[in-house]
Amino acid sequence: MLKLCNATIKNQQRIITFPDLCLNVGEIVGLSGPSGCGKSTLAMALAGMQSLHSGSIARPKVATHNSANKNRPNSVQWVCQQPEFAFNPLWTLHKSMTESHPIDEAQLARYQIDPSWLKRYPKELSGGELQRLNLVRALAPDTRYLLCDEITAQLDTLTQQDIWQALCAEVDRGQLGLLVISHDEYLLDAICDRVIKFGTSAEVPMIATEPVSNPSWRAVLN
Repeated sequence: MLKLCNATIKNQQRIITFPDLCLNVGEIVGLSGPSGCGKSTLAMALAGMQSLHSGSIARPKVATHNSANKNRPNSVQWVCQQPEFAFNPLWTLHKSMTESHPIDEAQLARYQIDPSWLKRYPKELSGGELQRLNLVRALAPDTRYLLCDEITAQLDTLTQQDIWQALCAEVDRGQLGLLVISHDEYLLDAICDRVIKFGTSAEVPMIATEPVSNPSWRAVLN
């Protein structure tokens, strides 16, 4: 279980109050809210990339009983909107993809990745192609929770559909929990089991959790 409780973060002189959040493997939870309210900051905190000012985060633990395990990827992975910033421009994609774990050939096929792309550099691929590789890299063997931060907002409709079909299949197999951060209410309503609406007024955080009107996302995407 990935759990955020009574959490705040200090951003310069501003204190951001986060909604309580609980995400299980096999579940898709949506997070929506106005730009600048702290959605990406929340995701970075969940992934251990940002320290809390107060409150707590419970994450699944990965065994570190030997030196090799100390270099294993985090079980909570944050994937951002701009995949071009996720890869070293001076490395081939093969080098980037194998930095922490071997390439899973089955994953390449599931995300419709041409193996020849791995010989190229990031600037030689489109945004959609890079995002597919970015997702496969994030789906390391130990990954249990994927934080998808507007990951398809800049992609064409067919690429969006391909990516969400593949991710929902991962969840359906009971191997992954997804936090989907998006402004796209249709997407959230289509694939999420529930949606957290997060935003701030001048004084009081406005936080609400709502069940979706149609949780049958498998039927919607297929």
